[in-house]
Amino acid sequence: MSEMDISDNSNDYSNDSLLLDRVFLRLGNADSDDQLENCLNKFLPPVILKLSSPHEQIRTKVMELLVHVNKRVKCRSDVQLPVDTLLQLYKDPAANSFIINFTIIYITMGFPRLPRDRQLALAPSLLEAIENKPQGHQDGILMLVMPLLREIKGDSLSLKAKPKLSAMILKFATDVLLLPYRALPSSGDSDFQVPPGMSLKSYKRIVDKNQINANQLEEIKLSIVNFISNDIFTAGDTLLPLVVAAADSRFSVANHANSPLIRVNSSVDWSQPAVVSPLYALYLGTWGGMKVQPDDRKVPACTRLRLKLIQYLNKATGPAIMFPHCVQVVFSSLFDPNTNSRLRNMSLMFLLNVINNGVEASLRKVAAVFLQGLLKVIRSEEHAEHQPKAYMCLGRLAMKCPESFKGQFALLEELVKKIPEAVPEMRTALRDALLEMAVAYKISASTDNAISESGSSQAMEVDESSECKKMKTSPFDEPQALALFALLDHYMHSEESMIRYVATRYAAAVFPPGYVPARYLLLLASGDSQDDISSEALKCLYGTSRPNEIEDAVNNVSPKETTTIIEDDNNKRDKDEKDTLTVPQFKEMINYIWEQMQKRKKGSNAKHRFVISNQVLQFHPQTYQEMLRYLRMCLNRDANLKDCSDHPNATSPLLAKYLRESLLETEALDRYMTMITTLLSASPGVMPLTCFLDIIGCVPDKMAAKYTSLLPFLRNLFTTSTKEDIRDIAATVYAILTVHTSDKNSIDREITEFVVQGRSNKNLESQCGYISAFAHLCERCIVLAKQGKFGKFEANDWQPYRDGVLCLANFLSNSQTLLVNTSCSAISLLVRCHALPLPDVSSKQKSLLDQENPFDINKQENLEDEITKFGVADKLFRIVSNAKLPSKLKERALYTLGLMCCGERLSFAKQIVKGFLQMAKNSKEFEIHLQIGESLVLCVEGVNSNENRDLWTELPLEDKAKVKDAEALKENDELLQWLLEQLLQIGKHPHPHSRQATSIWLLALLKNCPEREPIKKSLQLLQDTFMDYLSENSDIVQDVASKGLSLVYQNSAASSKQALVDQIIEQLTSGKRSVAKVTEDTKIFEEGQLGTAPTGGNLSTYKELCSLASDLNQPDLLYKFMHLAHHNSVWNSKRGAAFGFQSIASQAGASLTAQLPAIVPRLYRYRFDPTPRIHNSMTAIWHALVPNTQQTVHKYHKEILNDLVANLTANQWRVRMSCCNALADLLKGAKSLHDSLPQLATMWAELFRVMDDVHEGTRLAATNTAHVLAKLCVQACDTNSGKDGKEIIEAIMPVLLDNGITNVVKEVRSVSLWTVSRIVSVGGAARAAARLVPALLGAAGELEPARLARLSTALAPSADVRAAVDDLRAGVVKHHHTTDTVVKCMPYIDIEAMKEMLPTILDLIKSPQLGTKVACAHFLVLAAHYLKTDLVSIAGRILPVLLNSVFDRNATVRKNYAEALGQITAYAKPLTATKLMDKLRTLYETKEDDASRSAIALTLKAVAKAKIEIIKDNEAILAPVVFLAMHAPKDDEAEAATVEMFEELWTDISPARETGVQQHLTAIQQYIETALASNSWTKKIQAANAVRTVCSAGAGTARDGLARACLAAAHGRTYDGKRHVLAALAALCTVKPGETPISPALGEDIVNCLLTEARKGDPQYRQHAVAALGDTLAALNLDRFDRVYDIVKDILSKDENDKDSDEEDNDSARKRRTQRAALREAAYELLGKAWPANRDTQEKYQDTLFSHCRTALPNSSRPLQLAILCAAERVLPRLATLATPMEAEPPVPAPPLAPLVDHVAAIVDYTLLNSNQVRHRKVALNLLEILAKSLIEMNKLQDYNQLRDIYQKYSQDLSKDSSHELRVKIESVKEYFK
Repeated sequence: MSEMDISDNSNDYSNDSLLLDRVFLRLGNADSDDQLENCLNKFLPPVILKLSSPHEQIRTKVMELLVHVNKRVKCRSDVQLPVDTLLQLYKDPAANSFIINFTIIYITMGFPRLPRDRQLALAPSLLEAIENKPQGHQDGILMLVMPLLREIKGDSLSLKAKPKLSAMILKFATDVLLLPYRALPSSGDSDFQVPPGMSLKSYKRIVDKNQINANQLEEIKLSIVNFISNDIFTAGDTLLPLVVAAADSRFSVANHANSPLIRVNSSVDWSQPAVVSPLYALYLGTWGGMKVQPDDRKVPACTRLRLKLIQYLNKATGPAIMFPHCVQVVFSSLFDPNTNSRLRNMSLMFLLNVINNGVEASLRKVAAVFLQGLLKVIRSEEHAEHQPKAYMCLGRLAMKCPESFKGQFALLEELVKKIPEAVPEMRTALRDALLEMAVAYKISASTDNAISESGSSQAMEVDESSECKKMKTSPFDEPQALALFALLDHYMHSEESMIRYVATRYAAAVFPPGYVPARYLLLLASGDSQDDISSEALKCLYGTSRPNEIEDAVNNVSPKETTTIIEDDNNKRDKDEKDTLTVPQFKEMINYIWEQMQKRKKGSNAKHRFVISNQVLQFHPQTYQEMLRYLRMCLNRDANLKDCSDHPNATSPLLAKYLRESLLETEALDRYMTMITTLLSASPGVMPLTCFLDIIGCVPDKMAAKYTSLLPFLRNLFTTSTKEDIRDIAATVYAILTVHTSDKNSIDREITEFVVQGRSNKNLESQCGYISAFAHLCERCIVLAKQGKFGKFEANDWQPYRDGVLCLANFLSNSQTLLVNTSCSAISLLVRCHALPLPDVSSKQKSLLDQENPFDINKQENLEDEITKFGVADKLFRIVSNAKLPSKLKERALYTLGLMCCGERLSFAKQIVKGFLQMAKNSKEFEIHLQIGESLVLCVEGVNSNENRDLWTELPLEDKAKVKDAEALKENDELLQWLLEQLLQIGKHPHPHSRQATSIWLLALLKNCPEREPIKKSLQLLQDTFMDYLSENSDIVQDVASKGLSLVYQNSAASSKQALVDQIIEQLTSGKRSVAKVTEDTKIFEEGQLGTAPTGGNLSTYKELCSLASDLNQPDLLYKFMHLAHHNSVWNSKRGAAFGFQSIASQAGASLTAQLPAIVPRLYRYRFDPTPRIHNSMTAIWHALVPNTQQTVHKYHKEILNDLVANLTANQWRVRMSCCNALADLLKGAKSLHDSLPQLATMWAELFRVMDDVHEGTRLAATNTAHVLAKLCVQACDTNSGKDGKEIIEAIMPVLLDNGITNVVKEVRSVSLWTVSRIVSVGGAARAAARLVPALLGAAGELEPARLARLSTALAPSADVRAAVDDLRAGVVKHHHTTDTVVKCMPYIDIEAMKEMLPTILDLIKSPQLGTKVACAHFLVLAAHYLKTDLVSIAGRILPVLLNSVFDRNATVRKNYAEALGQITAYAKPLTATKLMDKLRTLYETKEDDASRSAIALTLKAVAKAKIEIIKDNEAILAPVVFLAMHAPKDDEAEAATVEMFEELWTDISPARETGVQQHLTAIQQYIETALASNSWTKKIQAANAVRTVCSAGAGTARDGLARACLAAAHGRTYDGKRHVLAALAALCTVKPGETPISPALGEDIVNCLLTEARKGDPQYRQHAVAALGDTLAALNLDRFDRVYDIVKDILSKDENDKDSDEEDNDSARKRRTQRAALREAAYELLGKAWPANRDTQEKYQDTLFSHCRTALPNSSRPLQLAILCAAERVLPRLATLATPMEAEPPVPAPPLAPLVDHVAAIVDYTLLNSNQVRHRKVALNLLEILAKSLIEMNKLQDYNQLRDIYQKYSQDLSKDSSHELRVKIESVKEYFK
């Protein structure tokens, strides 16, 4: 039994006491840490349990024992505690507080001592144990666990099922994340402040019992971010801590939090208050009004954190915009002292979001507060940069809460005043804000009556009428409304265009459309000089600024009929509101404008006066004209006129009636006419003339007499104006005034005069004016005569009329087109009301009446003297046939021909119709055919036509009411019957022009004569004919046929209607048609549709098709062409059905509703047909059938989708292409992609097939659709989509992986890879990662831009440029979406998946494509980062493949593979890494090319970067090779870069170079000697360079060995680079103080070797050998001057001998001269260095040397002169002759000094005299100084005086020299010549 076996029954006091004593004894005897640890593991938990003993003494003993344990354990950090057992005690629910409190002490003490794996294992249990424990315990354990969180797996905690524990962890984690690094306690801190976002209590929880530094805090924060990013908590719970982490001041933490924060941002519901309320709380801190403990009061967030918080608060919508929190956020961000510019800017954006998306009811409560804040920003110069956004917020606030701006006119005025001085950006912001604020100032009337009555009130100082006084409640009479109008009136006259623009918009928006003063302001703006202002004013006045649409508004033209069968009520209501244009009443508008004119007349403002043609206008002419147009529109609306074009027209009698009943004898009409005449006098134009004609023409009897004074003006106008419309209207007005104010004789005289002027006037415009005037006079006289004005009056006997007609008839054949046009118009005017006063036909013309074509234009024109009606008709037909005349004139001539049958029962009306029929083939112009149709209608109606009436006074009649002559009707019916028969017969002719013409003419007859008996009897024939026309190729014919069918349908019986609908539906759904009969004239193809025949003609007719087939010697081609024709027939038949269907659908919608499920899918597809005509037709029919496209498509989504997918691979390319386009549109508009789930896989597979279609357009359409589908799939597969997203992934991933990414079609692969990439990005496709990655890597190369690859190949000769391009290509690959997808797949790849894909990866590494290689290398780097130590098992398989690939020819590939190799090596086994290092060393020894050595350097550098320990562990292997490699030559940039990498590696091996050399000297020596002994010159050069480095670091004992090796390498032939070996020999002979010199014998050998090398023939090599010899002799101090002299003499003599050689002056010669010069310089340097100390040798060569120097100096180049001087400088101090003998030395006879002094003096004198080189002169002064000093010491005054003379000669100049060096030197020399 154990000594400490304590059971629950052992409650005996003595037993417990004894046992505790034994434990004390055991603890006391535990001498080592191991013994103490074993003892504690065994006894500590039972001892703690004794704290529950009922005996006080026992508990006291336990406390003493635990105190002893604490003392022992605290000072021994290696002693482990039984944390597992203690944790069980802590979790025991039966444990009392004593046990729990002491247990937690030892848990917190022992947990940090545990190994990392044990800590990770216990962490989940610790976290689970803190629930419901004291806060102090929770804080201690949480701080223990926080650093481990990043490595804890989320599934071991299940925190989502434990909300209380989850909230506790997140709250503590948030506090830790909030803790600033500067807020950590330190001894020097005196002023303490609670960190932002925290309370004092939360701060103390973290720092009171935990001593952490800033780096530890950073690691803890990173751990927290990793933990909460692992989907352990709900997205809403992690939002706050992630936002706090993203705002951290350290980049590592902030960057780590960004990615999960983006994911959380897309998954939370920003409309939920629970999501954003923690953000508000952190942003604002604890509100001052809340009652909380001081320690719990939270400080508001700091500015840096607020910037991040407000970024996410700005995403809130709806209820999540919490009030009043958002108000506090805005104001604290704008006006707090600690805020900054960026926060203010973001707060304004937040305010904009609050206004746009906040709950309106809550927003209204605080709108006034926001307004005051915005005004503070706007009015403060401090916030000038934020004012544009403040204006934006102000405008939006006004739109949302207009009531807050009521009465704020001062604000409006304040903002407007800022516009002129604002910068452009501010001006735009001000304008936009003002425009949005307009809604806040809007004034609306309580009733329509109030609007209309208030419109007559004057806004500016108007007299109150009795009517206005009654209107006490009108809102427009309120002072505020009047003040606002006055303000706008003032702004409308501003010099600033933007202010005028704002005023224009306000005038339209603030006041209702019926408010007259506001309309007046808009009229003023319509004449503004700025186009944007005038255009805006026109839009407000007329609803549009387009001229043609404005005319439609003025004429009250009905909106175009909708083609939709069924309209929703809402749509109909909106449409009615849009189409309704509200205008003021005419009287009110004219009265107000008149009053304003009078004010302007009385005023003194010169800007209100416009003088034009001696007329003073109160408005600009453009404004004046716009006022008249607007008044004309008001008049038309008041008269309730619809579709009223220029008068006279069908509505003229209605206007006349309104004028007589409401406006005649009123002041308003007089004012209107005054305005018209005023502008007319000043600026005659179409608008005032039109307005004048409207009134005068409608009530001439009442108004004509008032304006007779205008007759001269009007006559002048129509005779002088160059504008045809002005002449015509002036003539019309003149005729009306004249006829109603003159007698018959006066009129006759005027007509006669005008006829004469028309014939004889030389001015063309005057002729036209006179013609138009007498025509209108005649027409008015005839019409009034019919009404009995002139008594008995017969027009045929009226001579002026006859003369005028004859004049007109003659002008029809005039050469002047203008005269012809005017005459034609005049005749049409006359024949409308009466027959021409001419005979019908002449005797010669009677014979033509019975001919088939009475008006044959090919015959010569009849030049008879007698003019007849037949002759006039003939001239009109000739006008139509004249190709030189404009189409408008031809149409007018055709119209005139028709009118000739209306003024009388014309005897040859049938002949005119025949003439029209003969024109069926002659013209293909649609407008001509339409006009002929209208003329045919006039012919068959005759005198019963509505055209035969007074347009001013008579309304058009319908049906039987318009029959005036029954006998004429019978004749006309016969003519109509004959005409129908002829048209139906002509319509069968295949000529396209004929078929077009007959279709249009039949339509015209059917439309205008449906009540006539011949038409009613022929309805069936007409229906069959129009059905046949539906099959035509012509768009026009099909369109006309469809309209004809619609009219037939309208006029048919009920049974016929149903049959027609059934027939149309059958044709649409089946595509059947009747094939037209092919004849010789049949055009199967339109011209230019197929090409040209060999003869060059267009392939149009059947005959040409036969010819083409014969020319090609392939008659069977004819059948293929016919087949194509039938194919065209199928499609054109469908289009024809579309036209008919469209017209009939508007009336037969009910019968079609049941067919919608069958029709809609096909119609939907036809809408996207590539043929424009079919596309347009089907689109039109779709809009006719479908009232709401979106709802219909949603309703029939399944049927449409099935039809499209089924036809994706149809036989015809048009069908395939239309299906692709339709599918894209369908998918984009679908509610959810999940609705298409059953077809998704099939859809992808079929699209892949179509993307390889033979037709290019189809391929492009399929590709576009695939991209659309891809984007939708990515959106649908988001993790937020839940089950739907998973189902879509399961459906499409097999197709994408099996058929897509491996497809041979590039486009298919591209879209598949893109789709898979994005799906992975949004969290899908994790299971396919192992299969996906190899495919992505392979595709990276295939999807590389081809242009970059071609560019790289083209730049192959330029290695540097190609490397740059390849680096660019690699960068593109690394950022391509395929590589990005690989990165996103990495979290899903474990070692098992890696093993599965490894064989494929290794194969891809060997790919020839650069993109794939780079992608593979990048993937391996990622794998190393993610898998880390798990890679150990497979690293051995990867490294050999990478090592082979790293020697690729491409530099970019080498770099990427080297990086991957380094990363993989970092996680390889140590033995594998060692083998790799050894292999690299071997490769370096065997491969000498630059690329291989660069690859080795890159690899070693990558290994060092990934894991430097590998380099350190293999230092013995790598040091010699790296040392040698770093001494390779640097002949180019590539070699230099490689050497630089090796130098960095050596720094990694040994930061101190000398220390490293000494440490590895033996290995380096061996490696160098081996290299020197090799056959490779490169290695010898490297070794020689390395020897020099070793010598500089201290060769030590290796010197002799290296010298022998160098000597061996120096023997033999000369090679490029051998000079380095010689330099190494010289370096070996040079020793530092304290080093062992080289052995004398070895030194002799070296000198002899160098002497031998110095005699070699190559000048360049010899130069280096001479230099090395000089350094060696100087270092060894040997006397070899005899041999040296011979060498130098040889060098100098050779140079002298070669000097006079006749050598060609080329590059080679110049190079040799340069080398010889350098060799001579080296020779002189050698003389200086080799000068011996031996007196005898000196005496032998002293005089010779200096004599030579003296002689050679003048004849040498400057560099050589310097070499000579330096040599003399070296020799002179070492001359024994100048040395002062010591007293102990025996006297030695010295040679005379005079020759030496003479030589030196001459050298110095020459140099100082002739050389301007600073260095030369300085050396000369040195010579002077040395010699003078020696002579002084030797007391040789005579020689000294010689030097003194030289000094005195040059000293003065030298002391003033510009060189500081010379001036200093001369001062030092001066000491010896005082």
